[in-house]
Parts: sequence; structure tokens; C-alpha cells
Amino acid sequence: MFLYLVRHGEAVDEAEDPERPLSARGIQEVSLTGQFLKSINARPKSFLCSEKLRSRQTAQRIIDVMGFSEKIEQRKGLSPKDAPENLLDELALRSEDLLIAGHSPFLPKLAALLLCGRADADAFPIASGGIIRLEREGRGAWRLSLAISPAEILESL
Repeated sequence: MFLYLVRHGEAVDEAEDPERPLSARGIQEVSLTGQFLKSINARPKSFLCSEKLRSRQTAQRIIDVMGFSEKIEQRKGLSPKDAPENLLDELALRSEDLLIAGHSPFLPKLAALLLCGRADADAFPIASGGIIRLEREGRGAWRLSLAISPAEILESL
């Protein structure tokens, strides 16, 4: 099973719009991310996002760029300050590839928890629009198989 953790793209400032949608740059970032995921033949079967607009826009843009038609499931418990421990039981039961579009520090904490056993937001930083891909091996052991930012994607083109 692959678990794709995608941080939302750059969002507009809260003073400009309290809902903080993706900025023009953020849309470009997540478009690159979607193109990259398509190029490596990523095939998430489910897409989760937080209830925040920028997270939902990120997931939708990736789905659109990849040419998928899957529905996005918005979830409580995936916001920046939520505890990633609450997701562990569900991840243990899943077998199909999953993409979570979300936030820092939630996603870096989740990656650290799965890889190191503790939710350390500094262990696995994710740039805006960036991806961490984890791969589950055997009986629940996870390994880091990819970490890339939109800037690194651009450099590789």
C-alpha cells in the first residue's frame, strides 16, 4: 500500500480571504504535483482531505490533473493541529493506495509517527504542494519511498 501525503499549495493570506483558498502559485504547485504523480503512475483509490478549502482544492486539482474521477472525502481530524494518532487504526485496516491532502504540521507528524513511532513535526517537513510517499511493508511497518517538492519537480523537467 502506498500512502501519499500532499501538503496543500500556497494559500492566500487570511486578511485577503478568511477561507484561505489556494493562490495562483498554490494552484501551479499542486498542478505540478498532480503531473508528477501521473508521471510515476500513482493510482490512489481514495482521496481524503480536511474540511479546509485549500486542502479540498488541492485534492480536487490533483484528481483533475491525473484524469481521475474519484470523489474526495472531507474529514474532521485532518486539520493542522489535529492528532495524527487518531488515523492509525484506519490506516492499519486499509489496503488500497490512499492520498491525503492536508496541512503542516499534521502531515509531517503523521509521517513521523508511522516511520519513527512518534509524532515529530520537524522530522519530515513537507513544502507547500509537496509529497511524501510512504509504503507499507509486511505487518504494518512503513518506509519512506519518496519525498519531493514542487521546486524539485520543476528542476527534474
